[in-house]
Amino acid sequence: MKNASHILTSLRHRPQFSKLARFECIRRIQALFPPHLQRLIRYGYFHNGILYFVLSHPGAKQEFDNITASIKAPLKRYTPPECAETPPGDIRAFVTHTPPAAAANGREKETAPAFEERSTGNFENPASHPVLHGLIERIKAHIHDRQD
Repeated sequence: MKNASHILTSLRHRPQFSKLARFECIRRIQALFPPHLQRLIRYGYFHNGILYFVLSHPGAKQEFDNITASIKAPLKRYTPPECAETPPGDIRAFVTHTPPAAAANGREKETAPAFEERSTGNFENPASHPVLHGLIERIKAHIHDRQD
């Protein structure tokens, strides 16, 4: 009897499911990085034989550049079996500053609610300083304008 792992392995070797093999290759190479760096990797993809990792923080990019040299050399000597069909020619990374798709598809930003003016603008102006007195009079005029 076949289990799920065996079925997925046989599907990955078919030409129409080559994207699954690439995904497994990216996941396997991502697993070579330290755990704290793995959490900062958003996703990876192949483009023209180069494996790109998209990072979520500029500090992760700096650390990625320091670690990449120690990962490229062993990958050239020993390619994981998942990457046999599409071995990465080079590994690069860049930082993206866009919000995750889940946050972008969420609720829209709430705006200030529109409300009716409840004040009538009938209040005394006790200010004796001329600048302050003028400011309060402009507020009164604004309230009267909104009443109309």
